Amino acid sequence: MSRTASWAWGRSDVLLIEADGKALFAEHGIPVPAGVVVTDVVPPLPGDGPWMVKAQVPVGGRGKAGGIVRCGSRAEVEAAVARMLRTRLKGHSVDACLVEQAAAGQERYLAIMVDAASYGLRVIYSAQGGGEIEQSGSAQGRLCPPHPGAATEALAELIADEPEAWRAQVAAIGKALAEMLLERELALAEINPLFVAESGCVAGDAKVVVDLNAVGRQPRIASLIAARPAIYMDACRKLAEGFDYVELDPEGEIGLVTTGAGLSMMLIDELTARGAKPLNFCDIRTGQMRGSPARLIRVLEWITSRSSLKAVLVNIFAGITDLGEFAGLLAAAIQASPGLRVPVVARLVGRNAAEAQRILGEAQPGMLVTEDLEEALARIDAIVGAAA
Repeated sequence: MSRTASWAWGRSDVLLIEADGKALFAEHGIPVPAGVVVTDVVPPLPGDGPWMVKAQVPVGGRGKAGGIVRCGSRAEVEAAVARMLRTRLKGHSVDACLVEQAAAGQERYLAIMVDAASYGLRVIYSAQGGGEIEQSGSAQGRLCPPHPGAATEALAELIADEPEAWRAQVAAIGKALAEMLLERELALAEINPLFVAESGCVAGDAKVVVDLNAVGRQPRIASLIAARPAIYMDACRKLAEGFDYVELDPEGEIGLVTTGAGLSMMLIDELTARGAKPLNFCDIRTGQMRGSPARLIRVLEWITSRSSLKAVLVNIFAGITDLGEFAGLLAAAIQASPGLRVPVVARLVGRNAAEAQRILGEAQPGMLVTEDLEEALARIDAIVGAAA
């Protein structure tokens, strides 16, 4: 699944694009290269070059995928921008590029993240930065209380063997990073690489993961998300609609209408293990429908917008929800969704399941409605196989 890395933080966390992460860095006093965001014509370039052209998509591994290019002239910058814009990179549309002055120096890695298990922070540092940090085994971490001073002390231990010439600068950046993470209620703030030199240190990249549950208290984060609805589509949906819908694979074949975050993720894992391609994660929260099919209609609209769709799987494990009522809403939503031209399979378990089967059987003859997950998955396999 192309979105696994960016959604694995949790259904309420969102990875910002580099340009937005660096905007937050600059506001908190963390040095970043001079740069401009380009969506069409390349404006005057910052500095004298060379420059880095970077596709702005909320996903890691852009360099290996061809989304980061070093350029020595304006002509090269323009060619790189033209080559990247309006293409897709790791499942995301490239609608903007960051063009910035190339940084120089030794590469290091610095990150601060929330450690929920310890109710504190984890400070991570490595004397080896760059794309292979995960495989190098050089990163070291320290747990500390959720306070900038504690994070600064933890970082001081980690950089004790580094050259004194720039140790104080790295410590200052670490403190600013911790202050930013706590003030903005972030899940992660990472710099990789952090370029270090006696003349100064600069953040070569920015990986910032925000907590959507805190956005109501964070107007600056909310403004960043609202300014780029095409890039932060899932986050905008959550903020506007009040439930979770995350597109995992824009070429997915199975649209999911599900409830319960844990159960939904388990279903995605089961489908993937069978070689299927789920399109989305969904926690539709049936208790919030209030007798209206509107929420179901919106989910079906999002699902049917993908031309790769071959089937829709509805999986509802109801507690207090009356499945008879839900079935009526589902039937109404299907009727109100002319774009839905693929088979729908419903696995409904819980209160009044027999009545739900009767309602959907009358409204949608031929639709499989079952309480058995294996039967539902077997039907999905057959539908996708027949459409291949």
